[in-house]
Amino acid sequence: MKWNKIRFLTFVFLFSVVQQKNLFSQEQSIARIWNEVILESIRNDFARPTVHARNLFHMSAMTYDIWTIFDKKSKPYFLNQNKNGVYISYEETSYEKENEKALHEAISYASYRYLYHRYEVSPKFKKTKDLIDSVFCSLGYDPNFKSTNYKDGNSAALGNYIAKQVIDYGWKDGSNEKYFYTNLFYEPVNQPLILKNPGSQEINDPNRWQPLAFEKFIDQSGNEIPGSVPPFLGPEWGQTWPFSLDKNDLKLMNRDDFNFPVYYDPGPPPEFLDSDCKINSEFWWNHSYVSIWSSHLDPNDGVLWDISPGGIGNLDFSNIKYNVESLKGIYNRYDGGDFSDGYKINPITNKPYEKQLVPRGDYTRVIAEFWADGPDSETPPGHWFTILNYVSDHSEFDLKFEGKEKLT
Repeated sequence: MKWNKIRFLTFVFLFSVVQQKNLFSQEQSIARIWNEVILESIRNDFARPTVHARNLFHMSAMTYDIWTIFDKKSKPYFLNQNKNGVYISYEETSYEKENEKALHEAISYASYRYLYHRYEVSPKFKKTKDLIDSVFCSLGYDPNFKSTNYKDGNSAALGNYIAKQVIDYGWKDGSNEKYFYTNLFYEPVNQPLILKNPGSQEINDPNRWQPLAFEKFIDQSGNEIPGSVPPFLGPEWGQTWPFSLDKNDLKLMNRDDFNFPVYYDPGPPPEFLDSDCKINSEFWWNHSYVSIWSSHLDPNDGVLWDISPGGIGNLDFSNIKYNVESLKGIYNRYDGGDFSDGYKINPITNKPYEKQLVPRGDYTRVIAEFWADGPDSETPPGHWFTILNYVSDHSEFDLKFEGKEKLT
């Protein structure tokens, strides 16, 4: 059951982006056009990955559901399904426009209404609004048409209807959207660490999270945030209805009479001190990597890596146990990377891969800076779409589901 759910959600994810060259290209799918718009909307918003993961999924599922209406063979995610006690009804209707035009119109109206709602409180909403309006109007649609009566055969009304239903679903999903996703119960046990002062200062519990007090805080998206102490990001996000997590993997953690749902709980992290009041060896091992691997970011240290498939990847997981001792054997502590052997033969050419020697510092910095980009980041959830869109745009890319089923 879990695997089928993951397969379905992967299909939704793939469907929502499809392919080709730039945002306004006629070769782009309508889903891809609006996916690029939401990625830009995220860049204009606060850096809050949990919120953006939710926004990306809701829009992907909404787009997919509209497609199923015209495909007539696929099962929708929201429409006529019970999702967490919420039922979004849909009555089969014949639409005035031919299928492709009706599909484009419905997806565009749904995306337009949805993006306006989810990003209207963004700090750079003026830029987002200009983009949403320009794309919508360039497609020939009327922003003043707000009817949701799709039963008359109007595909624009269908888009408005589905957007409203998904927006209403979001008010109930536990994300606390009504109060801007703020934490309602969580409070840190440690006082903020004042960064301009020297030393570690006072800390109640070194095993617990400690806020940081900046003189001025600018988030990953380049927004100056009022107040100098950023809050813990999403400690109550487990309250939000998931879209691919299984309740069998859920634990309820209680603190101060509040339940914190946790999926795939790996157990507590290693504590700072062990039972003999000495620095915990596992704690030390983990944190020492921050210092050691940070030193690998220097592009002038003379170290070269072969980053071709012949030099990276193909790690044998068959004999690896998922415990600390086994993990220690995977990573090359002092030189960086892991102990994978690479791939000996290119399956296309049947020859060894040509080496691609680059400075280790350049390679590691590219990876680090991609995930910690700014000041216009689409945040990690959006990064996965950026990667997928980039790969999909390759001239030799063939869109299939699980490498078998051809997607169009």
